[in-house]
Amino acid sequence: MCELNVYLQSGEKRELIMDGVVRLVSSQGKVLLEGILGDSKEVPGELVEVSIISQEAVVASP
Repeated sequence: MCELNVYLQSGEKRELIMDGVVRLVSSQGKVLLEGILGDSKEVPGELVEVSIISQEAVVASP
């Protein structure tokens, strides 16, 4: 299965905000992250990159 690690990027700093993410929904300046175990988290920002090869996604903070 392809779960993603999602990072919040602020300038040069990158911080892991959630792992095991299987669904991302970007809307109105927020990104909803849903995990493989049914957990979810909404973070402010913009989805800027998704890489299935490296199994990660990057959300840029506003």
